Amino acid sequence: MNTKNLLKFAVVMLVSVSMVFMSCTKDDDPAPTPVAYVPSFSATYISYPAGGVDWLSFAITCVSDDWELIKCDIIYPGGLGNDMIPGAGLLVLRGQPFGFTSDYLKMGGTWTFTITGTIKSGTHVGESFAANTTLNISGK
Repeated sequence: MNTKNLLKFAVVMLVSVSMVFMSCTKDDDPAPTPVAYVPSFSATYISYPAGGVDWLSFAITCVSDDWELIKCDIIYPGGLGNDMIPGAGLLVLRGQPFGFTSDYLKMGGTWTFTITGTIKSGTHVGESFAANTTLNISGK
């Protein structure tokens, strides 16, 4: 009698486990969130003396797309300051440098540029983006 009860218990467990595994499907998993497109930028600078001090004149270039500048946030080395350049809907073509209207006191270290804008060419037309690029300036 004990063997019969054990056999019934094993059958009930096997059926229960089978039903649980059969109810699990991959379709219940949420679709992965698509990764936002971010265009490629590079930054350059010219250093020049004026009034006994050295100054930096920056330019950024998008090497992948035409784009509309919404704004560009500039973070000085070591977080010693920041600046925001408004874009006012300025359209910049791929490969063309965009120069800032202000020059900056030369500080050695990493300058960070966060460019916010909208893609105006290619397969991502109309998509907004926020791209980062950095520039390392030597102290001398």
